Amino acid sequence: MSISVIIPNFNGKTILRNCLHSLAEQERHPDQIIVVDNGSRDGSAEMISEDFSKVTLVTLKNNTGFTGANNAGIKQATGSFLVLLNNDCIVEPGWLANLEKRMEDPTVGAVTSSMRNINDTNIMDSAGGKIDWMGFSRDIAKGEAASNYAEAMEIPFPSGGAAIIRRIALPDQSRLFWDELFAYQEDLDLGLELIRTGWKVVYEPTAIVRHMHSATSGNGSFFKEFHCIRNRLLVMRKHFTPETFGELAPVIKKWQNLWLLASISRGHMTAARSILKGTKAGLSLPVKHFKADITAEEVFSRFAERNLTAGSVKQKLYKKAEKIICSNLHSR
Repeated sequence: MSISVIIPNFNGKTILRNCLHSLAEQERHPDQIIVVDNGSRDGSAEMISEDFSKVTLVTLKNNTGFTGANNAGIKQATGSFLVLLNNDCIVEPGWLANLEKRMEDPTVGAVTSSMRNINDTNIMDSAGGKIDWMGFSRDIAKGEAASNYAEAMEIPFPSGGAAIIRRIALPDQSRLFWDELFAYQEDLDLGLELIRTGWKVVYEPTAIVRHMHSATSGNGSFFKEFHCIRNRLLVMRKHFTPETFGELAPVIKKWQNLWLLASISRGHMTAARSILKGTKAGLSLPVKHFKADITAEEVFSRFAERNLTAGSVKQKLYKKAEKIICSNLHSR
């Protein structure tokens, strides 16, 4: 197996240096390390050229987002396996070897790492992603004890922050992610593409990285909230049949309106602006439907969860969404 590691970077000179040093200490060293610099102004590119001469450096003039950086990276990658790694990750001993071992199963298209809290490896940051019936995606196990996630398992999508992808599993091997998304939900889209074309996505507990969550964009920023909201709707429109999404749309709009009103009443105006603009963009931008033998309805019927923390009104909307998706599955 030949492995290319792709690391996107935007003004992350210090954390990137730490990431690269931890990679250099791996017993199973990558066959190729690619850093894609997204137009940084902090000297990141110069640091790579001076201190990490064996790293393949791709410099972009502008910030092309997480999707653009990874897509630029795959164009330089020579490996049959592609490892995606955030610059804010520190990899633990044995990480890459354990990812590689899991890929010996020829039915596996992607493996996600066991991402731990940057300060405490006993606390989980992510075991990959989960989805609910309204299309929201979240990290599995965030904030929970790592001991509860000591077994491998199938999941709906990998975390793009620390995962290995089988190149031949990609429906379009010229790119990793849907560029329109820019950042956030791109790993959900990738997971749906892989599973819908017959591949497994799994979590590997022994492939451990320490992760500094949202080190680049920041938690709660308008940028992050807008893209999460917009991209969730774009991904749903891409993968569900037009008939299914047409039935879901009124339910989703009611949910978004309730969310908007709640944000305004609590004085969360950044969230309110994100919901307004993100919903409008997510429902209006052009989307090409992804066709595959396995439907998104089938994937959701297998993996989707109910949001048990939602209030009674929102619970009714969840049940409606679940009923619509399952009825369209059974009518095929």
